[in-house]
Amino acid sequence: MRHLLLCWLGVCLSSTAWAGSAALPTPRPEAGVPEPLHLMLYVSAVTVVEGGTASFDVAVYGYPLSGDPDAPIPVTVARTDGDGDLTVREGASLTFEAATRHIPQQVVLAAAKDADNEDGTATFTVSAPGLEPVTLVVTEADQDPLAPVFTTVPVTRTVTYFPYLLGVHARGRPAPTYALRTAPSGMGLDALGNLTWIPTETGEVDVVVVASNGLQPDAELSFRLVVGEDQPPVARIIAPLQDERLSGPLADFSCECVDDVGCARVDFRVDWLLLETREGPGPTYSVGGAPGRWDISGLEPGPHFLDVVVTDSLGREAMGETVTVCIACPEPDAGTAVDAGSVSFGDEGDDIIDPWSCDCAATGVAPAAWVGLGLLGLRARRRRN
Repeated sequence: MRHLLLCWLGVCLSSTAWAGSAALPTPRPEAGVPEPLHLMLYVSAVTVVEGGTASFDVAVYGYPLSGDPDAPIPVTVARTDGDGDLTVREGASLTFEAATRHIPQQVVLAAAKDADNEDGTATFTVSAPGLEPVTLVVTEADQDPLAPVFTTVPVTRTVTYFPYLLGVHARGRPAPTYALRTAPSGMGLDALGNLTWIPTETGEVDVVVVASNGLQPDAELSFRLVVGEDQPPVARIIAPLQDERLSGPLADFSCECVDDVGCARVDFRVDWLLLETREGPGPTYSVGGAPGRWDISGLEPGPHFLDVVVTDSLGREAMGETVTVCIACPEPDAGTAVDAGSVSFGDEGDDIIDPWSCDCAATGVAPAAWVGLGLLGLRARRRRN
């Protein structure tokens, strides 16, 4: 009898769900959908020498999704922000015919000479009716003489027996040359501005680099370099988490390395056996080269212990804290659900089911529901007698 009632409930629920569900829309196939018209530039930035010209190309790609597909497309190019010395010399107004709109047309920009010796920048916008505009950043390269100016931000901390490298750069016309005015013993500077040194003692040293090109004033880069003892690296497993349960063929095994001179390598270990070695500056490393590429399909179900050993650029090692995970383990018991009374076959009891609560009247099966309930009641009465 219970089986009969369960069958009736399945019919009721499936009928109700079927009757109340709206039809899903058919997705539009990607194949055959034309690409809408759009403006195309082949560069995102242009440099124009002061007093000279430079050019870039514009084209129109795609297909018109509305309007006359054979109508010509007018395109305009104009400066919308920035240095007024930069202008459009040719191609401010372009027309693209339907048959040849994919063929690029040239726009010529010009940079007028000015009295200052600074570079200028401007933004140019390419637009057409009904199409998304595109922008272009244009730089005017000034040719007037310019005294040197340093653009380098120095690194002011290092450690003993680790090569200190700093590339210094100064802007100027003509190109400046570099020299060390103040430096510790053994520090060198080449013609390209590469500063090198291997400190052997802790402490503080002053460094002064001078750039000159015959124009005054010379540029000076002055800083104090602090030399300390090398500290061991610090490692931390960032995935998976402690006591995490893993399933499936792949999981994430990643770590983070922090060091005063830079990390160089990490050894990933599972149950104290080497799994994989990754090299590079970090600061994050992952098994397989990216998160989510650790193959756990060959591991036995149950608990496993993960740790990492990191090595810095000077060869010092450190081990991170061990993380315990469980592979293919069942989830912990969430507790017993609220007991609504024992249910066993042959003990239907006096439970009352309202067939109208599932809108069964709309499906025409309410009479069958009442018949089923009547039979259940009759059987329960006979059992009591």
